[in-house]
Amino acid sequence: MDGLNGLGLFLAVAEERSFAAAARRLGLSPSATGKAVARLEARLGIPLFNRTTRQVSLTAEGELLLDRARRIREEWRETEASLSQGKAVPHGRLRVATPAVGHRLLAPHLAAFAERYPHVMLDLDLDDRIVDLTMGRIDVAIRSGVLADSSHRSRRLRDFRFLLCAAPDYIAAAGMPATLAELREHRLVRYRYPGSEAVQPWRFASSFDLAGGEPASICTSMEAVLSATLCGLGIAQMPDFLVVDALATGRLVAIFDQEAPSGTFSLLWHDTAHGSPKLRAFIDFCIERLS
Repeated sequence: MDGLNGLGLFLAVAEERSFAAAARRLGLSPSATGKAVARLEARLGIPLFNRTTRQVSLTAEGELLLDRARRIREEWRETEASLSQGKAVPHGRLRVATPAVGHRLLAPHLAAFAERYPHVMLDLDLDDRIVDLTMGRIDVAIRSGVLADSSHRSRRLRDFRFLLCAAPDYIAAAGMPATLAELREHRLVRYRYPGSEAVQPWRFASSFDLAGGEPASICTSMEAVLSATLCGLGIAQMPDFLVVDALATGRLVAIFDQEAPSGTFSLLWHDTAHGSPKLRAFIDFCIERLS
């Protein structure tokens, strides 16, 4: 238990950025607080704070421990709340990582989740970069594509299709391509993976290779790809749930619909967290609403 006590002292200093303020918060003396943190650093064998006469700041190791310690504190509060109510009530913050376009899947169901689980706060991280669940910052992730083998648990949610689309004004001006090969002669709106120079390849049911087509524009957000396509900038390949409204209202037209390949959304979470009531509630809800 000494380690847990030291962790609480560390959290107070890290959040206050002051040993004196942390001591006041905990009802201790600054000297006792400083010695307790020093013992924690000695036990871990690393410095957690950079100390000067004017300020206290976290080292890189301290920043990592702060993320972990906050999660431990939150899980402990959830455990206390569950035990005090005599049952495992979903409670606390649940950090969900999803591709930026994933909010299109979740948004219609968020109100229903909040009504069913009023004590769970969803913290949505909308980012196309792949997050590492082992770092402890994310409880559950929604991923697309084939999942790599890992120690994580997963559940397949739903399939979707990648549709080629263009605005009617663009088709009127440039013409409708008669074959997939003619796509190389058109203006193409492409998606680039954030933080890299890699452009997402277009896939087709017939395994056609679009190599050689030059994009007219490149975006690091699929929402931006949609906006550019709606403005008539060119032809784009986008997931069906992103373009369903625009297709229904005629703002976009589908091209080579029979060539649309499929993709898959899955839930991914760390095996050791499976028993968390809030995580279990979210997984079950997603399976119910999105599968």
